[in-house]
Order: sequence, then C-alpha cells, then structure tokens
Amino acid sequence: MRVTRFDTRTAPAAPLPETLNDQVNICGVLVYSTPEKCAAVMERLNATTGCEVHTHSPDGRIVVVIEDTAEASALDRLRDFNDWDGVAASALVFHQFEDATALEGEIEAC
Repeated sequence: MRVTRFDTRTAPAAPLPETLNDQVNICGVLVYSTPEKCAAVMERLNATTGCEVHTHSPDGRIVVVIEDTAEASALDRLRDFNDWDGVAASALVFHQFEDATALEGEIEAC
C-alpha cells in the first residue's frame, strides 16, 4: 500500500541531443507487482508501445525491456509504471544506447 508519493516529474523527459538521434535507448526494468495482479500488469505492459515482457516469477516480479518511442521516452514509461494498479515499484537495472543501424535485421543464432 502506498501511503504517500514523492513525484519529481514536472514535465516529460527532454528530447535526445542531436548526437543521439541515431541511437536506440534500451532499458532493462524490473517491475514488482502484487502476485494476484501480475497477469493484468503483464498484459498492460505488453500492450504498451515500446515495452516487451521477457519473463516473470510467481511472486510478481516482471522483467521488461523498454525502448524510446515517438509517444514517450523510456524514462517516462518507467515513471508511469509506479502509478499503475497492481504495481508496487519498478527499478531500472540496465541501460544502453545502441546504434539504430546495428539493430536492423535479424540476429543470427550461434
């Protein structure tokens, strides 16, 4: 149960600097949900543009990858998760800028 909320969000995240426009912002996030609402939270995450659920545990931990989209930055998405019903917290556990051209096409298995 969340008693109080400290919100530092005053505006959406600033656009990327010109030098990063050809980069893809990739964030690995751990979302903590209540076990009884885990399925609904995962469904909502998968329906969110730029988000992809990779796995989850029975106790409500969900591993998500978020990328920037035209609609919202990955940071804005991460902040929004904490306001969702059934989400106790979310944490950024990995971050990387990747060259957009390197991500085009299929990745071949070894």
